Amino acid sequence: MDYGIAGKSALIVGGSKGIGFEVAKMLAAEGCQVAVLARTKTDVDAAVDRIRAAGGTAIGVCADVSRQQEVDDAVRQITTESGPPLVVVGQAKYQRPGDFDDITDVTVYRESFELHTMSQIFLLQAVLPGMREAGWGRFVHIGSATAKEPAGNIHHAVANTSRPSTIGLLKTVSDEYARYGVTINTVAPGWIETDNATAYLDKILGASTEEQRREFMLTQARVPAARMGAAHEIASLITYLCSEPAGYITGSWIEVDGGLHRSAF
Repeated sequence: MDYGIAGKSALIVGGSKGIGFEVAKMLAAEGCQVAVLARTKTDVDAAVDRIRAAGGTAIGVCADVSRQQEVDDAVRQITTESGPPLVVVGQAKYQRPGDFDDITDVTVYRESFELHTMSQIFLLQAVLPGMREAGWGRFVHIGSATAKEPAGNIHHAVANTSRPSTIGLLKTVSDEYARYGVTINTVAPGWIETDNATAYLDKILGASTEEQRREFMLTQARVPAARMGAAHEIASLITYLCSEPAGYITGSWIEVDGGLHRSAF
């Protein structure tokens, strides 16, 4: 299938590792001019080198998406080098595990909101004008399935508080911008085999072997697939949502979680 996005400028936040890197590779394979954005220059440079070695077009940008000026500067740089980014994949991570009684410093909640939600506001403000002017745009947010249904066996009171606000923001903005040919969707991964997830299983839950992880997924996490997902299994859906054929999908929340969420709707 021709995704119809060859030559478009694409910005992938967190594109140096994990799901973000898989998305960057796939978009580059579709002919996009990819901009890999992350905070660590060595990671960004390594990702860009790998994409170029595979025949893709990529540049690297270092920025902290929790800082509005850095987001604005990054989008300005990408626009100068590759054109205004019309394909944008956004995400933000803030890890402070603990139950409610464990988190006594309320500023942690504020920091989580600023990173999860304010970062997406900064990103939307920076890229939506270019999309509206072009009459075409794709914005996909990599969220978390726990934004809709917090998992009781994962102690993340802080993230479970701030993540849903991001989803409400994106749903609202998707309604406002659909008339301009801009789609905004959220992909919600469940248990995905990234460095953060495997470290959590190992250090916090004591599941360090493949057999222990499979047992945890099936009996405690209650994932029908009995395994964690692979990053490319998330990236493939994100890449499709960034395509021309996906133009009638907007404002959607799409779970990719091995059947974890049990609701039929």
